[in-house]
Amino acid sequence: MKILGHIHTFNDEEVIDLSLQALLDQTYPLDEIVLVDNASTDRTLQRSFPEKVTVIRHTENLGTSGAVATGLQYGIAHQYDFAWILDADCVAEKDALAQLVALYESFSPGLEAQVWRLSSLPMERPKWAVLEGSVRLARFAGNTTPQPRHGIVFTSRGYTRVAPIAGQAVYECDGTIWSGNLFKLSAVKKIGLPNPDYVLDWGEYEYGYVGKSHGYRAFMHQSSLLKHNITGISTASFTTYRMGRVAFNMIEMPPIRCYYLVRNVLYFWLYEYGDRNIQTIIQKVYKVLMLTLAQTGGID
Repeated sequence: MKILGHIHTFNDEEVIDLSLQALLDQTYPLDEIVLVDNASTDRTLQRSFPEKVTVIRHTENLGTSGAVATGLQYGIAHQYDFAWILDADCVAEKDALAQLVALYESFSPGLEAQVWRLSSLPMERPKWAVLEGSVRLARFAGNTTPQPRHGIVFTSRGYTRVAPIAGQAVYECDGTIWSGNLFKLSAVKKIGLPNPDYVLDWGEYEYGYVGKSHGYRAFMHQSSLLKHNITGISTASFTTYRMGRVAFNMIEMPPIRCYYLVRNVLYFWLYEYGDRNIQTIIQKVYKVLMLTLAQTGGID
């Protein structure tokens, strides 16, 4: 099985060595690692890289979806069987890839033909984080213990967040963050590359939906672990202001991220989601309205 490792970067000079070393240390060795850089302006690329690392530098920032598309395209062009996608701020456990490979090899031939993606389980550290597939923010109440991001499953009424039962090591997962996804490239060739117009948030969930719409299945493996957002810094922050018994919650995030999050979520549910109905559309529009209200001081 020929597997390409992929890391996408943008101004990640402080963490790139850690994430790259984690791929080099995998007990199931990667044949090559492609580092796709989104026109970093810091010292991310100002270092020497091991021989098996290939650097592709975009002349402009194409966003996460654009960088992933470049990595998958590279894997297809160089006849890899799989590509393992990771963020630069992510450190995979040494046996993370081996766990995914063992899981795939345990499948029957019939199931192997249906599977297009296997995912490592991201463990998240920050106090605030965007919930899976949602524009709502969750608070970890100051708890710095890593929290699992189990992903979502699309349904006729939108999606549900996966809540694994005790002892369930492997479960189906239609959508999860980019980091930790092991894509079967023969399936990617049939499905097509990720849509670069999604740029930032929601692109990974849209791509998961595309795979499911083509009849493919995807699984997450809880024994394949990776530490996500190792800096502990979130691009979204939350401040509560009180006036007597009334609390005002202010969500702050970079304007570009707020714009693409709202735009992408609305576009997906209005134009791409095949089972949409008026209730689902109203629910999604309401959620993004609540996000924009919170940005400007909505009442909690």
